[in-house]
Amino acid sequence: MNKNNENVMYQHQVDRILEKVELLNINLNPIIESSILQDIEITQQISLPDSYKVYLTKIQNGGASDLLNNKGPYYGIYSIAEAIEKNSEWEIDMKQDFQFTTDLELGDLYDAEQDLDKHIYRFENDKEYQLKVQSVVEEYNNTSVLAGSLFVCEYGCGDYLRLVVSGQCAGQIWVDSGVINGTGFYSLNVDILTFYENWLNRQIEILKDPSKKLINAWYSYLEFGNNSRYKIVP
Repeated sequence: MNKNNENVMYQHQVDRILEKVELLNINLNPIIESSILQDIEITQQISLPDSYKVYLTKIQNGGASDLLNNKGPYYGIYSIAEAIEKNSEWEIDMKQDFQFTTDLELGDLYDAEQDLDKHIYRFENDKEYQLKVQSVVEEYNNTSVLAGSLFVCEYGCGDYLRLVVSGQCAGQIWVDSGVINGTGFYSLNVDILTFYENWLNRQIEILKDPSKKLINAWYSYLEFGNNSRYKIVP
């Protein structure tokens, strides 16, 4: 896709998003100037994904909140300053390529029992199994595995959504449920504009029918993406 067509596509999506924001009466954060983003890219020695720059300069810069689903998905999207500061706290190098290209379920690396009770029993009674679990979890319980990515928002309970900045998957939103919780790393297979628009669509659905507010699903943090692991539990 050439640059002109891409810009037109982004503008159409921005227009849709802003219409939905108005319908939901969401008070957006101020946007950020392109010149400031350019300075950030120079300082951080990175190139931000185009879709992320469109979000920051056309929709809002941030939107994080203590309130769930206030201005954005879950606890809202961090401003770029907040995201960079949090990356710094976690000592994450955005200049390196993001290492994951497909989902990584940590349990697959130690042949995890699918039944939780069986997993707990084996972990407590099978020394070899216990050592395998601990070895895998310790390997990925390290923020260096998140190199090449930037905080997007907090899902809760130690899980975060991140934007890939460098590498093959640049522009994609990923879930980090591995560093703290030892579960895995998963792609939503969408960029931040689609992630945000999918969240808006969900809020509109709830507005029309409040009974649909609560959904029980496998891999619920993948709801606003396009990953087949996300499945609603009947």
